[in-house]
Amino acid sequence: MEEKPALREWEPSDLDFVSTSNFSLQCSIGSHTANAKFEWVDYRPAVFRKLQEFGEIDNDDYTDSIRGHETLKFLISPEKATSLCLQHDDRFIIKILSKSEMKVLLEILPKYFHHLKKYRRSLLPKFYGLYVVKPQGGKKVRFVVVGNILRSDISIHKKFNLGISPQGRLVSKAGAEEDLNVAFHLHAAVRHQLLRQIKHDCSFLKEVGVTEYSLLLGMHVCSAPFEAVFQGHYTTTHKEGSDDTEKKTSDGPDGTQCDPAEDMTTDDNSGLSCPIEFESELGIRMTARAVNTHRKEGNLASLCHPRKQPPDNVILHLGIVNILQGHSKLKHVEHVFRSLQSDSPMILAVNPKVYSTHFEEFLCKIFPESEAEKIMKEL
Repeated sequence: MEEKPALREWEPSDLDFVSTSNFSLQCSIGSHTANAKFEWVDYRPAVFRKLQEFGEIDNDDYTDSIRGHETLKFLISPEKATSLCLQHDDRFIIKILSKSEMKVLLEILPKYFHHLKKYRRSLLPKFYGLYVVKPQGGKKVRFVVVGNILRSDISIHKKFNLGISPQGRLVSKAGAEEDLNVAFHLHAAVRHQLLRQIKHDCSFLKEVGVTEYSLLLGMHVCSAPFEAVFQGHYTTTHKEGSDDTEKKTSDGPDGTQCDPAEDMTTDDNSGLSCPIEFESELGIRMTARAVNTHRKEGNLASLCHPRKQPPDNVILHLGIVNILQGHSKLKHVEHVFRSLQSDSPMILAVNPKVYSTHFEEFLCKIFPESEAEKIMKEL
C-alpha cells in the first residue's frame, strides 16, 4: 500500500502577518454593575495561535484566561500598572504597550515567528497574543500576552533584571530586587546549550535592530539536595523584605535527613543534575551552584573573582526581556550618533551589534566555565 506523503507544517502567509479580527465582548466587571461592552481587536490571530502551539498552550484555555473578568477589570482600571500576572492562570502576564512598542512587535513579528519556529528553546520572551481593547466610552488599551518566566511551584527568593550600560558595564535595571554579586556554575552540557542559544537569540535581536534588552533571572536557594527539591520533599520559608532564607532540613528522597552543607562543593560541578532529567526547556528550573563574587561598579571583568565561601545549590529561572523598547528609541536617535566616533561609550545605546557582543560577554562571566572545563581546553 502506498504511503501518504507527510503533511507539510503550516506556514503563515503574508496575509496572516497583516490580518486582524474584530468583535464585541460584554462582561460584568463588578458584582453590582451592569455588563460592560468592549470592542476587541485581535492582531495576527493565526500567527499567535501557532506560537501558542509552540508553547504547548491550548487555545481554548488561553482564550478563557485572557478574555476573563480579571483581565478586563485590569484594562479599564484608571490606576492600572504596566503589567499584570493573572492570578487564576499564572502562565501569562498581561503587559500594557505604548503605540511605538506595539509597532515594533508588529514589525519584527515575521522574523520573530521564524526564529521561534527554528529555535524552540529560545530565551526570548514568548509572545502569545497582541490586542487592542476599547471599553465603551473609554480609551484604547494596547497589550500583549507574554509567558511568565518566573512561574514556578517553588519560591523565587531573589530576582535580578540585568542589562548593559552605555559604558559596557553590568547594571541592575528598574524592578530588580538587588545587584548581582554571584556567578552560577552550571552542568557543562547545560552551559554550552545555554550560551549557544543566547548567541542565536542575540543574533536575531541584532538583525532586527533591538538594543537595551536585559536578562531577567529568578533564583531559588535550596536547603536540600536537588533531587529532594524536584520531588517536593522539603520546604523553605522566605521572609518578605529580607534576603535571608530560613532553611529547614527534612526527609530526602531516601528517607534520610538532608543537610544543606553536605550537598555543596567548591571545585567541581559533578553533583549537578543531568540536564536531560530536569531541564526540558532552557531557562526553566536550571540547577546551578551560586558562588559569591567581587564586583566593582558593574565591571564585567571583576565577576570572575570568587570569594572564599562555599557555594549554594540554587535553581534558576531566566530569560531575555525588554526587547520592544530599544528598537523604537534607536529609530529616533540613531541619526544623532552617526557623526560620533565609533569608540564613543554612548554608542552602545544605539548599536545593536556592540550591545549584543557585550551582552554575550556578560553572560559568559555570569555562567563561567568550571575548572575541569578549563583544564580540558589546555590539554
